[in-house]
Amino acid sequence: MVGSQYEILTFFMFLFLFYLCFWLIAKLLKLEKRGWEVSPVSFFAKTKRLNRFINKVAKRFPRFWRVLWTIGIGFGFIAMIFTMCWLGINLYALLTAPKPENAILPFIPGITVTGSVLLYMILPIAIIMFSHEVAHGIAARIDGVKLKSSGVLAILFLFGAFVELDDEQVAKKSRLTRQRIFVAGSFANLIIALFSLIFITNMYQIGAGAYLYKVEEESPSFGFLQPEEIIINVNGTQIRDATHLDVFLDQFKPFDPVLFTVKAENGTISNRTIITGFNRAATHIPWGNILINNGTPTGGGVENLSAQDQTILTLNSTNNYLNFSLLINLSASSLSPENLTWLFVDLSINASLNNFNTSKGYLVNFSNPLQNYEMFSLQNLLLGVNLTGNISKTAGYTLEDYVNISNNYLELNFMFNGSTEFAVGIDLCKLFALTNESQGYFGIWIGNYLIDRELARILGPLAPHVYQTLFYLFMFSFTIGFINLLPIPAFDGDYLFVSLFKKDKPNSNEMVSSKQEANNDSEDETPKPKEPWTWTKTLIWSVRGLAIFLLLSNIILSLILFDITKLFSGIF
Repeated sequence: MVGSQYEILTFFMFLFLFYLCFWLIAKLLKLEKRGWEVSPVSFFAKTKRLNRFINKVAKRFPRFWRVLWTIGIGFGFIAMIFTMCWLGINLYALLTAPKPENAILPFIPGITVTGSVLLYMILPIAIIMFSHEVAHGIAARIDGVKLKSSGVLAILFLFGAFVELDDEQVAKKSRLTRQRIFVAGSFANLIIALFSLIFITNMYQIGAGAYLYKVEEESPSFGFLQPEEIIINVNGTQIRDATHLDVFLDQFKPFDPVLFTVKAENGTISNRTIITGFNRAATHIPWGNILINNGTPTGGGVENLSAQDQTILTLNSTNNYLNFSLLINLSASSLSPENLTWLFVDLSINASLNNFNTSKGYLVNFSNPLQNYEMFSLQNLLLGVNLTGNISKTAGYTLEDYVNISNNYLELNFMFNGSTEFAVGIDLCKLFALTNESQGYFGIWIGNYLIDRELARILGPLAPHVYQTLFYLFMFSFTIGFINLLPIPAFDGDYLFVSLFKKDKPNSNEMVSSKQEANNDSEDETPKPKEPWTWTKTLIWSVRGLAIFLLLSNIILSLILFDITKLFSGIF
């Protein structure tokens, strides 16, 4: 993790220095006079060549573009309704049965998207931005709207284009013309997504099984399954594809034995049994308090027990004896005693003495203290000890007995008894509470098993890279095309939606006569009253508010459910 943090920070530091030097050169050469706008993180360069290109394309096939963008209007409204319905369904899924595939996360380079994925995204994002803006320009020019400016831009490492329209001219055009202009960018993105999908499906054929991309370190599968193997069978069930395997693995609980049949690159088939684990990031519960029965705390706190190599919780004995308890409030984690299935504790202790008369750690049984569950007991405690202890219903324990029903808390008690005064340090003590709804964890990254088709064979070794680029082009074009059609202010969908309620401007003759009347009455002119709030405005803002709520709720809930701190830990 430290290495990845360093690489990300180095990358962004290099970008900042590059733009800083670029900005200084632009200031020295006075490039702003040539239409360049440079800042320490971006640049905009206006060029007449892009204007000429847009004009040339628009004039060559005006009838084709009008028909295409008119079709886009109908599709735009359908996509708007579809996206809002989908966001509502996804929000319900996040609230009732959250899964990682339901997460909607913003694109934040270096945080939510890192590594080689960023490199594959540079070209697709440039294509999407360029095509989006050019499409707006073409739709404007076929109906005589002037382009005020156009050019290329870069923001950090993202490249694209921009087109600035004459808004006054746009407002004077008919409703149909305005709607064509508004929808053109997103519809162009969706067309690109369609063509990308056609290329993707003609590069590879999905074969039976699931391709194993990565096995996470310290996961149950590490050392048993290997990257680039094909998972063809699980517990006697033949795997059709990656989606089938993903759904099939959801049925397994922690500590279930699962038999994988895999095929290596050389065709060798073998069987591997994996004992499922659990997602430690999702099930870890922080300690709430510490109760000192005998001894003196000298450093650290319970907040430092969730990760190793932080400030260690240290305590000194009193009269050669140390006794303390860590307390955890289950109510804070919305856990009920009757749903508990397993309790796991990861423990790392450092002691200053080599010998103790007794050294114990146990979960307190509130129903019968004589049956406390012993997590560890060492007569000869060495300088350090690392262990994992667990207690479960499957082993015959009634876990409700270990919960203080009146206050709904668990107590993990430690007791040390030495022959002289001593000190004890706890580097790690994490409690994991699993319920009957906890899913098993394998720690594998899978995808479809792809068999080369003719296009992939022609591209040869470049095929995987082209496929990845086209995949992200499809994914981003599809996502941006639909999200941008939401009726949210500043989105294309909002302009499209509001245009339904804005009447066409009067023609030029009517405008001239109205101006003359306005000039004649200029002496009697009084300040215009504020535009009254109407039912139309109420409808527009109600739909806008619903769209904003659905999008932000999905993003915020995804960040909360799937550990926002872990997302940002890659850079901070």
